Amino acid sequence: MLPALACSTALSVAAISAYADDTLHPGTPQLDPPTLVALGVELPITGDDNFNATVTLRYRRTGTSAWHDGLPLQHVHAEVVTGFSVQPQFAGSIFDLAPDTTYDIELHAVDPDGAVDATRMLTGHTRAVPAKEPAHPHAVAVTDHASLQSALDAAKPGDVITLANGTYAGVVSFGASGTAADPIVIRGQSEDGVVLDGMACTGCNIVEAYGSFLHIESLTIQNGERGIRYQTSGAQENVVRRVHLRDVTLGIGLKADQQNFYIADNVLEGRLEWPCVYTSDDVACNGDAANNVQHGRHANDDGINVQGNGHVVAHNVLSGFGDAMKTEQDGAISVDFYGNDVLWSYDNGIELDGSARNTRALRNRFTNTFATLSFQPIFGGPSYAIRNVLVNVTDEQFKLHSRGADPTVGAVIYHTTVVRSTRAIQCSTAASPLDFTVENNLFIGPSALDADMHAVRWDVPLVKTGLLDYNGFYPDGIYEYGYDNANGGFTAPSFAALAAAGPWEKHSALVGAASLAGGIVGAVDWHALLLPIVPGLASGSSAIDRGTVLPNIDDGYLGAAPDLGALEAGCALPLYGVRPLGMDEVNEPLGCVPGSGSGSGSGSGG
Repeated sequence: MLPALACSTALSVAAISAYADDTLHPGTPQLDPPTLVALGVELPITGDDNFNATVTLRYRRTGTSAWHDGLPLQHVHAEVVTGFSVQPQFAGSIFDLAPDTTYDIELHAVDPDGAVDATRMLTGHTRAVPAKEPAHPHAVAVTDHASLQSALDAAKPGDVITLANGTYAGVVSFGASGTAADPIVIRGQSEDGVVLDGMACTGCNIVEAYGSFLHIESLTIQNGERGIRYQTSGAQENVVRRVHLRDVTLGIGLKADQQNFYIADNVLEGRLEWPCVYTSDDVACNGDAANNVQHGRHANDDGINVQGNGHVVAHNVLSGFGDAMKTEQDGAISVDFYGNDVLWSYDNGIELDGSARNTRALRNRFTNTFATLSFQPIFGGPSYAIRNVLVNVTDEQFKLHSRGADPTVGAVIYHTTVVRSTRAIQCSTAASPLDFTVENNLFIGPSALDADMHAVRWDVPLVKTGLLDYNGFYPDGIYEYGYDNANGGFTAPSFAALAAAGPWEKHSALVGAASLAGGIVGAVDWHALLLPIVPGLASGSSAIDRGTVLPNIDDGYLGAAPDLGALEAGCALPLYGVRPLGMDEVNEPLGCVPGSGSGSGSGSGG
């Protein structure tokens, strides 16, 4: 006979099973805040307790007849999310759309339980690139710090405050707001010629703003603890464009619940120098030998720190920060990071930490980073990292960690090229990441492995809820997928053994040392500062045509199938960092344009 408690538990489980609802009941779909080039969708549901329903997506420009397939929506496993309230749903994104454009979206939900076959329609409109001029401009000229502060104190919607070339010594603060049609514009005569100098201030914000619809453009901000700080919760539609920030601890910082900022084509230079990283807080980290054990004390020296939803962080160049870019507010949705170029970073290249769904890191380049792509945690997802280039990763390329007891759930990683000096993959956490996807990536380690001979080390208890396939690896060695072998972990002594018996990587490949152009492999020593490169595929690389088709991501491929990694062979190279004057999301080339080298190869979207 069972003890009373065990009997009660058994009856409870039986009761739950009896009342489980395996039939999908789709609700009314909703759109996340739109960005300039992406739309996020949420489909609330009940039922589908056995998780066998699917929801496909297609889209078209309103007024046209041609439909494009998007990625299927992802079933958000709310039942395993802790630390943040998430409702049962399907969710996903449409990528590489045109700004200021209306799209029809069709969701098709199918569930064999109950013969569900339902279609839901909705319409979304992408945001426009912020206008360069107000609808009703009013010119205000300033020549020194006093006249600048006076102009900011008196600012009204439509003011275009132009700073003459020169140095403006001291901090500035303003509380006015513009409007959507008539933002307040603070613009330098030239980016290099106008310098707002914090005069080595500490505990300060060189530029402190409290309003909404404020544009800061074409000037330099330097020599203070924090560069630009937006202080009002809920502020919206602020713009930082073609600004140079240097000699600061924090570059651009936001506050809670702010919405729809556009931070683009800026150069941000922090105070940390390579090889100053998370585990070496010594003289190299602007400290002293006695601080060598204080790991992580620069982890919050942020380049761009956003909170709230709908933000776009695009084509910036960042160096010398703890985390180059990050989401800081739990529950973030619809935040885009694309085209950014991180030259070196003490800790993370980008943190999508705390995201709920539809945060997106696309086509960024990261060189000389500690733990590059951080998902710590994701509250259900999907949170996307797509077509990113990671070269000289010191520690983990994917930080799929928990936060305390809260696991990361719903990370989606496609088409990454990784070059590391230690092994092809390293992910170490005592809490298993859940319901994550790693496909069409290329992982290149060093020619000589460490003494433990691991080429791949998913050093986590289990990866059994992860989808890992269609990836390429170098070199051969030990392949570990979870260390809890009693409950489904698997370790193979070689890639051949993994392919023969492992539950993962069934369509993956062991690639050679010459897979990347120039024979690039992981450096012997990560301490040397590497210049940014574009690690395209070599002619005849075994990573060519080895991927699986991902609609709206790589369906513009050349050849027989998509290539592995971030760069499709034969396509024009993507743009990283600051774009040429006159180029923005309206005319930036996207997709696979045949040309020299290797390029993004993203699917059609416009």
